[in-house]
Amino acid sequence: MEGEIQSIPDIAKHDARPKVSGIEDLIYGSLAGMMGKFVEYPFDTVKVRLQTSESQVFSGTIDCLKQTWQNEGFRGFYRGLTSPLVGAMAENALAFYAYNRIQTAIRKIADTPNEADLSLPQLFASGGLSGTLCAFVISPVELVKCKLQVENVQGYGSPNASTATKVRFTGPISVVAHLLRTQGIAGIYKGITPTVARETVGVGFWFGAYELVCRRLLQLKQRRVAQDGGQPRKLAKDDLGPAGIVLAGGCAGITYNLTSYPIDVVKSFIQTADVRQPSANAQAVQERPGILSTVRTVYSRGGIPAFYRGLGITLIRAFPANAAMFMTYEYLSRLSAELRK
Repeated sequence: MEGEIQSIPDIAKHDARPKVSGIEDLIYGSLAGMMGKFVEYPFDTVKVRLQTSESQVFSGTIDCLKQTWQNEGFRGFYRGLTSPLVGAMAENALAFYAYNRIQTAIRKIADTPNEADLSLPQLFASGGLSGTLCAFVISPVELVKCKLQVENVQGYGSPNASTATKVRFTGPISVVAHLLRTQGIAGIYKGITPTVARETVGVGFWFGAYELVCRRLLQLKQRRVAQDGGQPRKLAKDDLGPAGIVLAGGCAGITYNLTSYPIDVVKSFIQTADVRQPSANAQAVQERPGILSTVRTVYSRGGIPAFYRGLGITLIRAFPANAAMFMTYEYLSRLSAELRK
C-alpha cells in the first residue's frame, strides 16, 4: 500500500516543510514532553503503586484511586512530579532530536534521497536507537519518581493512621542525597538495564506506530482526493488535521505500553525495593535486586497477570498523553515552518 503514495505523479507537488533544526527538535520535544507529563502523571502514580504494592494494599485501580484521594488528596496524584517533569522534557527533547538525526544518518548510509520516505523497519530502528539513548537520561529520573510515588503507601489500611503518612523523603533532592550518601553514583542508576530494554523496545514501537498510522491515514486521504477528481500530489504529515495527529499519537502511546509493560514492571520493582521494604538492613537495601530474581518475585505474586497489573489505567492515560505530545510537537513544527515562509 505504501507504493500507492510514492508512485503518484509530482503534479501540484506539495511544498515540503522546511527541515526542523536540531535546536527546534530539542525545544519542541521538551515542550511536548511537559504537556504529556501533566496529562499522564496522575495515572502514572496509580500505575506504579499498583505495580509495586502488595495485593492487600490495593484491591485494584478504583481502590488505589480511592485510597490515594482519602489519604493524600489531589496532591497525592502529583507526588514526585518535579523530577519526572524535568525528565520528560529532557527525554522527549532527546527522543525527537535523536530520532530525526538517526534518520539522516540512515539516509546517508542507504543513499536514500531526502524527499523519499524511509521504510517502516528503518523508522522502527531509528526509534529504537533513540530510545536506547533516552534510557540513560530517564533512568535516574524514574528512580526518584518511583520512590516518591511508592514509599508512603505501604501503610495504607494500617490500624495506625499515622503509618500511612510517615515518609522518609521530602522531595527529589532528598532522594538523590540519600542515594549518593548510601550507594554512591551507582545508586542513581539502579534499574538501568531494564530501563534500556524498555526504552529500546518501547520507543521503537512508539515512533513506528505513529509513522504507520500517519501513512495509513494519508493513504485513505489520497484515495478520497483521487475519487473527488482533485489534482494528484504526494501528501505529507502537514496534510493531516488535528484528528489524525491525535489518533496516530494515541495509538503510538498504546503500542508503547503494550510492548514494554512487563519490562516496566520489573524496572519499577527493582527501583522501589528499598522503600517497599524499609525495615531491611542497610546491606540488603544497598544490594541491587537481580533481574531474574525480580522476575521470579513478580511471578510469585500472581503469575503472568502480575506483569500486567496496572496496565488498564496505563492504557487509559496513554492515549490522551501521547496525543498531546505529538500534537504539541507537530503543530509547533508547522508554526515554525509557516513563520519561516
